[in-house]
Amino acid sequence: MKYDAYAIEDFLTEESFVNYCLGTPQEDVLFWKKIIKEQPELKERIDKARTLFFLLAVKVDPVEKQKELNKLKLVIEGMQNIAEPTTELPQRNFIGRTSWISIAAAILLCIGVYALFNKKEYGKEIQPYAAGAKSILLKTAYNERKTLTLSDGTTVTVNGSTELKLDDHYNQEKRVLWLNGEAYFEVAGNKDKPFIVVSGTTTTTALGTSFKINNYNNRAHTLVMLNSGKVSVGELVGQKVVDHVQLSPGEKVEVTPDKFAKSTFNLEEIDNWKNRKLVFSTASLKEIKSILKEIYGIEVRSKNQPKKPISFTGTFVNEGLSEVLNAIGFSNHFTYTIKDDIVTLDFDKK
Repeated sequence: MKYDAYAIEDFLTEESFVNYCLGTPQEDVLFWKKIIKEQPELKERIDKARTLFFLLAVKVDPVEKQKELNKLKLVIEGMQNIAEPTTELPQRNFIGRTSWISIAAAILLCIGVYALFNKKEYGKEIQPYAAGAKSILLKTAYNERKTLTLSDGTTVTVNGSTELKLDDHYNQEKRVLWLNGEAYFEVAGNKDKPFIVVSGTTTTTALGTSFKINNYNNRAHTLVMLNSGKVSVGELVGQKVVDHVQLSPGEKVEVTPDKFAKSTFNLEEIDNWKNRKLVFSTASLKEIKSILKEIYGIEVRSKNQPKKPISFTGTFVNEGLSEVLNAIGFSNHFTYTIKDDIVTLDFDKK
């Protein structure tokens, strides 16, 4: 949609939005209410833009707001003559063209200052990744985990079959990383340098927090789980970050091509992931697949599945995928093959 990439000040350039703020005509009011209903991710920006509008128009009484805004528009566009009403009101001060130019300049200055204070939330620009002398490219093999500490003090735990990239500009004006796979981030706090992870077209922005992202190339979704602090999850539109939802600890969002689905989860899941702790309690095949996917970042498929329900009970801590599969396969009579990040279970035919 047109308004997805709008920064707060951009809304004030829309005549229909100004009318929405003024409450008339009804057609424009209904239009923006519909936008908010259909795109709830824009509500926070729209509310801030509306607040900015009234801050700028605080001394204009409701009866005169539309007329004064029309005057301002004419002055800004360089019109020479501003039509004044023929009805004279007692003790009314005449506002000349020079005064309106000053007002216009003041408003533009206010908009600029307001945009400056909000730049960490919206309007973030990200240049495409470019390898350089100081860039980092980390790749992990299947079933391999690595932990690294970045120049700003941020710690990243990278799961198997994952690629993590940083370019020469990391930790200058902002901290940008590119992720394909799965990783857990413990972000060093720095309010002046947003920490942004780009995974496909999904962006996750934080200042100081810890969260996990799962985004493998062969899957049509990205999963962001927040352990502490606060993050904004959005998308990359061109080179601009457009935030859609904010997460609090214990919340996650699954991003698919057509939606951002927000829900809650047990924080213990992240601790289990970090420690590679798997707990199965009479787990069904569906539950086994889900836990293996969560801990190892792999997709589990099966063939020749028996009619008798699968069940497994056991606990593993920091064990490799093969050790876990061997134990489950022994009691449930299957062998397995692994290709890239896909595991296929082949049950014995009886």
